[in-house]
Amino acid sequence: MDTRKLAQSLKKGNPASLYLIAGEEGALVDRALDILSSKILSGKGSDDFSYSRFDGRTASATEIEAAARTASLFGGHRLVILREAHLLRAAEQKKLLVYLKKPVPTTTLVLVVRGAGPSSRGPRQAKASKAARAFQKAVEKGGGQVVDCPRPRARDLPKLAEQLLGDQGCSADRDGLYALVEAVGEDLGALMQAVDKLALFKGGEGRIDSKDVREVVADTRSESVFDLTDAAAEGDLTRALGVLRRMLRDGEAPLPILGHLTRHFRNLATVQALARRGRSADDIRAALGLHPYVVKKCTQQSRRFGSGRLAAAIESLAKADQGLKGGRIPDELICERLLFALCGQTDS
Repeated sequence: MDTRKLAQSLKKGNPASLYLIAGEEGALVDRALDILSSKILSGKGSDDFSYSRFDGRTASATEIEAAARTASLFGGHRLVILREAHLLRAAEQKKLLVYLKKPVPTTTLVLVVRGAGPSSRGPRQAKASKAARAFQKAVEKGGGQVVDCPRPRARDLPKLAEQLLGDQGCSADRDGLYALVEAVGEDLGALMQAVDKLALFKGGEGRIDSKDVREVVADTRSESVFDLTDAAAEGDLTRALGVLRRMLRDGEAPLPILGHLTRHFRNLATVQALARRGRSADDIRAALGLHPYVVKKCTQQSRRFGSGRLAAAIESLAKADQGLKGGRIPDELICERLLFALCGQTDS
């Protein structure tokens, strides 16, 4: 299940005795934990002794099980959370799996694997993913639930934004949704914060349009992102380097910057491919879930790239992602090299 289905299930009934919350998207992991905590700790009989938290780097299976088997002082439901469960030592994981076969029904034990889910396949996620798969099997056998928290695809963000606004009692027109997604990029945590701001701005009800987004959410940061992606796509190296250095100086993290560039170049590649197949701008917009203005801009920019050049650009982006996560070369140097590659891969 996802976080939305988790919230729905808790409205209909009591929490399960076991949950595995795992996935690449930290913002969704936090959201799932908030949903569970709010349900359990606000219940009848809840007290300060109803909650225990452990870290897999230091915890033992014995103390986790002891906390799960300890009755709440006032008879309420207990919540025990094991963060970074995949970092629990192998011997301790094996012991904990025994408890998962027959959990205490008056306690909810939550295993949290942040950064990878059971289906994650990246080499850097191998250890966490392996642990998540083992926990998934045990949790499901023990009658528990698995909450999947994958990183959302770019095309799914407008729909996700609409759902988040709906949870706050608000709605948005099409331009408002796309303006919101463009303002925050693929940073789901930033999207959630923006939704909270917009809901507060609207008093928890009403319809949000692009003007509201510009007034409440859009700022110089989003303008810099657009400047950077446009400069890179248009082959303007001097401008791209200037924007990049300004963003890094102002404290922007390299990985989100890379995320914006990757998203834009993937859009360029997909728009180019569909346009070459004779698809109309409206068809492309509907297929990709992009704003008409974005489709128009991507169509214009993609014309500067010859056959295979966008594929090379995306390969450069993937190498930069590996470099930033590897930590061997300074982040700023990796980003600058990337811009040289992206700007040099356009046709003259």
